[in-house]
Amino acid sequence: MEETIDKLIEKCRRGNRYAQLALYERYARKLYMACLRIVGNAPEAEEAMQDSFLKVFIRLDQYQDGQCFEAWIHRIAIHTAIDYVRRHTQEWEELSSNYAEPAEEETGDDADTAYTVAQIKEAAKKLPAGYRVVLSLYLFEGYDMEEISSILHIKPASVRTQYMRAKRKLFDLITANEYVSY
Repeated sequence: MEETIDKLIEKCRRGNRYAQLALYERYARKLYMACLRIVGNAPEAEEAMQDSFLKVFIRLDQYQDGQCFEAWIHRIAIHTAIDYVRRHTQEWEELSSNYAEPAEEETGDDADTAYTVAQIKEAAKKLPAGYRVVLSLYLFEGYDMEEISSILHIKPASVRTQYMRAKRKLFDLITANEYVSY
């Protein structure tokens, strides 16, 4: 019979290696996928996921019972993956305070355009790291622009601009490869 999360957490706090392995096996795939969306390649995503679990086990005393445990470890994984991206690239664009917001026509979505998940995933891997992180945090992880701004330590206007440019670049990458069947 599968142990409850609360029991596993308590055993992990006492240093039980079997409980740590059970927690790892339960959440590794989800954390790996979140890390992969942000870092963009499998080896670094694997490292980020492993580091996330180390942080989880070290900081388990900071987890407060009653919190959503999965959300707590997911947030740790997201921040760890972002740290990996920061270490390897410096592609964040900080815009001057007098930079104009994107025009309304630039912010509209192309609702009549449909692409396969495989096409989008493949194109997202080719995005520059800064674009990929902002796009992943917004679209896949559900953070709003202000939260992303806070996480990445850049201005909200820069986040919105990076997001708009990321969408445009993603669209360009997909349309350039439309002839490829998935």
